[in-house]
Amino acid sequence: MTRAAGPDAAQPPSPVWTPSDADARTSNFSAFVAALRTRVPALANLDPRDYERLHAWSVAHPAEFWAAVWTHADLLADLRPDGTMWDTVLAGDGCMVPPGDHGGPRWFVGARLNYAENLLRPRPGVPDDAPALIAWTERGRADARSWATLRAEVAALAAALRADGVAPGDRVAAYLPNACEGVIAMLAAASVGAVWSSTSPDFGADGVIDRFGQIAPVVLFVTTGYEFSSRHHDTRARAAEIAARLPSLRRVVVVPGAASAAPDDLGPLASLPLASLPHASITAWAAYLAPHAGTAPDHARLPFDHPLAVLYSSGTTGLPKGIVHSAGGTLLQHVKELALHTDLRAGDGLFYYTTLGWMMWNWSVSALALGCTLVCYDGNPLHPEPDALWRMAAAERVAVFGTSARYLALLEQAGAEPRTAHDLGALRAVLSTGSPLAAESYDFVSERIKPGVRVSSISGGTDIVSCFALGAPVLPVWRGELQCLGLGMAVEIADDDGRPLPPGVAGELVCTRPFPSMPVAFWDDPDGARYRAAYFEQLPGVWRHGDWA
Repeated sequence: MTRAAGPDAAQPPSPVWTPSDADARTSNFSAFVAALRTRVPALANLDPRDYERLHAWSVAHPAEFWAAVWTHADLLADLRPDGTMWDTVLAGDGCMVPPGDHGGPRWFVGARLNYAENLLRPRPGVPDDAPALIAWTERGRADARSWATLRAEVAALAAALRADGVAPGDRVAAYLPNACEGVIAMLAAASVGAVWSSTSPDFGADGVIDRFGQIAPVVLFVTTGYEFSSRHHDTRARAAEIAARLPSLRRVVVVPGAASAAPDDLGPLASLPLASLPHASITAWAAYLAPHAGTAPDHARLPFDHPLAVLYSSGTTGLPKGIVHSAGGTLLQHVKELALHTDLRAGDGLFYYTTLGWMMWNWSVSALALGCTLVCYDGNPLHPEPDALWRMAAAERVAVFGTSARYLALLEQAGAEPRTAHDLGALRAVLSTGSPLAAESYDFVSERIKPGVRVSSISGGTDIVSCFALGAPVLPVWRGELQCLGLGMAVEIADDDGRPLPPGVAGELVCTRPFPSMPVAFWDDPDGARYRAAYFEQLPGVWRHGDWA
């Protein structure tokens, strides 16, 4: 983890951001280290800024580390008479092989929890009437839900799903824009123990069927339309075609889209083929929830490795692979990254420009577990003006703003200077992923978005629904570089034979030890052959991610 010399090595290096003593002292990261010092004798004198020592311990002692993350996050699970929540933190021989293989890793064996319950629980200092979800479009703020309303709607929707016979393991899919309803539907599915899968409404029907057709969903949420660059896109006919091509469906729930005249009415959908679909009932969102209003929450606590969601590979070399992620592994990995690495706190606003077809949406939703307000946006991020998202960030007091490297480059090309046009006083960090962040973009963020803000380039993927490398609030940020490897992630750069390479030498990104957010399976891969081929075939015994680093 030694910092490699970059292209500017001839110049005296200096960080673009350095944590103040107050930053280091008050961060979630420092609180986590303080707790470790009291429980782990080997770390009794650990300085929070000695990141390399902590990282080395976290990968050498995975059971202790991940149990400490669970405790720090105070996750909810069944508590047994003896006061324990699990039998074993990590079962298996520690080899890096798929979880289903002989000796493969199994995490928190015996634990039973629910992802939605952990996201919706009350948090100290976060009142019920505080905003949990806020949705924006190009027109401005479009919708919001308080914590009390969010909990009530999730409970009602979960009851509606159960009334339709949806049981743990059934699939619930969504073809929706990034708005409040998508989050509510995902949490309701998780509350029941159903397996969630989603795409965005800019996907064509064939692309959706390539994905959802594999998993045979029993309930499908669709939108009537969305807006992009001030243009309305009517998706009703496409939604009808998708539903007609999914014979597994028992229910289609229609969510009103942008510019809908009657938000709670099916309206013209009644005249489309969707309304006469022979194998499924068609219901408007509000009508589907209404009979179950006031239902008490009933979260199904299920095994740690119970499936939460199916995400998909790009499909560039064939049918997209359905990657199955567990409820417990996703939750634990996300709270580690959101709390310790991103330093999100209860009451903070988190925004990430994403769609329901990208893993960063799943990652963002998990911030609710910390008591954060999740800000959603649907539309062109550079419309109606280049700094439209910063107008939103200022209005909603966003603390952590997430985007792509391409967006920051386009924003710079457009000559935008958010720091002069908007009050970004609440902003503490800008995250970037999707592609490497150019060195010049670090300067742009520091100089023209907000001086003194932490720039955090993060890298991971759909395969792990999380990050291998990301940021830390106790470390400096160096221009053109990622801050650190994720705690608990035994990442190396290897040659073609799997041998570790020294700093500054390019090679394959690999992970040599198990971690909780490894997929539990690929969909329709009963013997695990496709799973093994994807990550373990070329370099046995290590996870080969498929990235050059």
